[in-house]
Amino acid sequence: MQDLDFEQTVAFDSVKDFEFTRKAAQRFRQVVSLDGFEEEDADVIFHYLYKEMELVSFGDHLKRYIYERAGLEEPFGEVTQDIYRDIVVESFHETSTPKSMNPTSTKLTSLVNNWLTQASVKRETVFLLGFGLRMTADDVSDFLTRVLREQDYDFHNPEEVIYWYCYVKHLGYHKAEEYKKRYSELEPDGSYTEAAKVYTGALCLDTEDKLFQYLAYLKAGTDDPMSEKSMAFREFVRLLTEAKKIIADMYQGDEEEKDRGKIWTVDDITDSDVEKVICSGIPVNKMGNLRKMSASILAKHFSQKRFSRQRINSILNHKFPVERFDLITLEFFIVSQEKQDEDPYVRYRYFLDEIQEVLHKCGMSEIYIVNPYECFLLMCLLTDCPLAVFADIWEMSYEEQENV
Repeated sequence: MQDLDFEQTVAFDSVKDFEFTRKAAQRFRQVVSLDGFEEEDADVIFHYLYKEMELVSFGDHLKRYIYERAGLEEPFGEVTQDIYRDIVVESFHETSTPKSMNPTSTKLTSLVNNWLTQASVKRETVFLLGFGLRMTADDVSDFLTRVLREQDYDFHNPEEVIYWYCYVKHLGYHKAEEYKKRYSELEPDGSYTEAAKVYTGALCLDTEDKLFQYLAYLKAGTDDPMSEKSMAFREFVRLLTEAKKIIADMYQGDEEEKDRGKIWTVDDITDSDVEKVICSGIPVNKMGNLRKMSASILAKHFSQKRFSRQRINSILNHKFPVERFDLITLEFFIVSQEKQDEDPYVRYRYFLDEIQEVLHKCGMSEIYIVNPYECFLLMCLLTDCPLAVFADIWEMSYEEQENV
């Protein structure tokens, strides 16, 4: 996160077109340094998000990756899509990588054109590209965590373990398929004592024998409490409980509640209360539900997600997986309240320290300034009243849509 360290004095005069992170950090600094930021913070942030911020798609990231890997010399903005397409198609042919992991009649050229223009793709497409473009394990990890904004390799998922091993060992797609077939015929063995070390990074699956020992352990169905998915759920519950404590204190401080003599506790706070406080800027319909995300002019910026009571309930009932959006939103709310009297820059840095640790525990990448929603929260933290500004911008996004 050095690019977001406000004490850093790096000059950004020569930021190149394809350096998405540096460009986003440069614009971030410029916006929060504007004369009007302190007095008109919500208006300034909304204007930047809606009018100025560059939305970087999966296709943009893929083009940047190919541009750098292929060592293209012409300016990034002048490289046409057919050049990228031809590079990908040729690489897929050279590596004997199929055009899809599932049967399809669509031509490879058409699929590649789609990948180069898509806002996002499925997780399995990234794994396929990993083989087709000879990506390293770290390259694929970067696409999973920073581009798709999902968790890193799931070492509790046999297929993903096999893919990871093949990238590390520079083995092709067909070797991965061979390993998957071997896994299907493997005898389960839950006695593998070294398995827990995989989740902490203490064990390196550096041989085929170790790989299949571990895969046999997975096939036995032994649930590791330190797996990324379990850790993400535990962190979600912890943060949600902290948020409910804060909301209980809010309600306790209300004058009407004091008169009633009610003592508010965490158990009194429902998912609806959490929605009401965090999503206070989002209008509701006649049924009392949040208005559809599509009615917000920032729907694309925020990846179609709101912290609704339905979302909270679905996560707690294991119907939805915990995503980085959920963890970041909860941490933002907690810090906005616990550090509301702190200097904005102190609050901002505190948030980064806290959330980076949470994301790391859950196998997710650090805060990414190119992600509009994450940029939005960081800007809010640098205002005098982060939660109020957060709510104002959500409200403005619905009002603007009505005026379009």
